[in-house]
Amino acid sequence: MTTANTYDLKTVRYHWLSAILIVALWILGQTIDDFAKGDPRVYARSMHITLGLILAVVFVLRFTWRLKGGTKLPPAAPGVQGKLAIGVHHLLYLLIAVTVGLGIFAVWARGDNIFNLFRVPVFDPTDKELREQVVDIHGLLANSLLILAAGHAALAIWHHVVMKDGVLKRILPFLK
Repeated sequence: MTTANTYDLKTVRYHWLSAILIVALWILGQTIDDFAKGDPRVYARSMHITLGLILAVVFVLRFTWRLKGGTKLPPAAPGVQGKLAIGVHHLLYLLIAVTVGLGIFAVWARGDNIFNLFRVPVFDPTDKELREQVVDIHGLLANSLLILAAGHAALAIWHHVVMKDGVLKRILPFLK
């Protein structure tokens, strides 16, 4: 599958697995408080934490692969447009890393109960403001990540439908 115009299969899989996890995490994050208090909410939050940890692992693997073995394609567009696309990709990576890192710290700041199997010790039991701030910033970054990723996806579709320049085929090589 690797050619001069498409990413290798591992890069494609990491990309789409990351996208699926980010959307699932965002949806779950938006609905956790809709679950009944007690076990249903504990399990929903535990699933969010688990998926977040899986995203952390996928992100590290993806980033390592990109640095060491992944296909490196030139910018799809010349000039400012190409530089902007590269900047957006870097910002997506940064937002994923910081959002996941802050999510992990939020677990520690709250002292979450994980599937009623164990409780993560609270960073500072007396600092409720810290817990609220960390969770709020994590949510803000998650929303920013989703907005940027949606824009990224919309522009990829625009390139495919309007520009017909093959940009989307780079990450979806089965497109004709």
